[in-house]
Amino acid sequence: MRTLIIAGFIIIAGFIAGSLGALAAAAAQDAPTQAPASVTVVGTVTDLDIEMSAITVKSDTGEVVTFPYNNQSQFKRLPLGKTSISDAVPITLVEIEMGDRVTAKKRLTPDGKVAPITLMIVMNKGDVAKKQEIERAAWRERGTFGKVTAVDAEKRTITVSQRSREGVKELTIVTGDKTAFRRYAPDSVKFSDAQPSDFGAVRIGDQLRALGKRSEDGASYAAEQVVFGTFKTMSVTVVSVDAEQKRIVAKDDGGATLTLVITPDSNLKQVPEGGFFGGPGGGQRPGGPPVSEAGRPAGPPAGGAPGSGPGRFIAGGFDPAALIEFLPPLQLSELKPETKLLVLTTEGATPNRMTAITIVKGLDAIFARFARQAGGAAGGAGFGAGGLELGIGLP
Repeated sequence: MRTLIIAGFIIIAGFIAGSLGALAAAAAQDAPTQAPASVTVVGTVTDLDIEMSAITVKSDTGEVVTFPYNNQSQFKRLPLGKTSISDAVPITLVEIEMGDRVTAKKRLTPDGKVAPITLMIVMNKGDVAKKQEIERAAWRERGTFGKVTAVDAEKRTITVSQRSREGVKELTIVTGDKTAFRRYAPDSVKFSDAQPSDFGAVRIGDQLRALGKRSEDGASYAAEQVVFGTFKTMSVTVVSVDAEQKRIVAKDDGGATLTLVITPDSNLKQVPEGGFFGGPGGGQRPGGPPVSEAGRPAGPPAGGAPGSGPGRFIAGGFDPAALIEFLPPLQLSELKPETKLLVLTTEGATPNRMTAITIVKGLDAIFARFARQAGGAAGGAGFGAGGLELGIGLP
């Protein structure tokens, strides 16, 4: 009898445990699945599909997101110069164009799909272009640049070297909690490709631009924004060109053979045969600034700093990127063996294969002459070894 009673208790206990387990499983199935938190997506409209009621956006981080929309979705445009959502005005879907900049919350449904847009903030691509030109003007007037030579994490300062009329000088970039940092993508010097970063990512040898205000003594610079990246300038001689495959095989000044990969973002430029922007007969060169009646460049474009024409000393230093910006384009098919080039490249994973960011033909002799005039530190050979840099372009 005792054995039967114990066995009965065991059976009942097992039944109760099994019932509770079943109830727990059922409750888990009936409980609503919690959707992941929303993520803000900032990017550019790449496709508008009216039939599918969807807008495709390529985010600044490279992610492609297709947002569905419905009758409850709202669209608002942010006017040029405004930064607060409260200033955005309602628009209709038909007013959105490919190339417009947008911001929207990406929310996922319980089954993992992107939920319909609740609110999308739009900036017209025309307004974006105007905004970018205003920003470029600010960087020309209040920007500085250089190659990082020291980083002080405790003081949050970055020391950069610059070439000035008196030779190489150092400038201390002072940053703070409100300084915005961006790092150029490995294969691009386009500001639009730069990713949000921080002080800790800056390394000795990086090229850097800062927007802010120079101290009265000229020794330091209070930075509002900092953009930087790891690039290398070198002098090479062309061995062969494959225009179809977009490749250049070249030798550096040390004799090492390199393969330069040309991408749609590569910037190919050349110095006109007659020299910078003038030459025999005067007139404006393709891609160059206006020429005055005297046959000399009329100065920087609108928004440029006074006295800061292409290739001049800007914000305390010589800015090669400002010079290169106005040179006429170079076609890959025009390059011949034995042609001397100056190249700005990425620091690739493969030492002898790298992406060409900027290629300039005919600039090596001019920079060598500049180097001698500026103190001879770089000499006439080995451009990269002389310390001069092609420089990262203006944002």
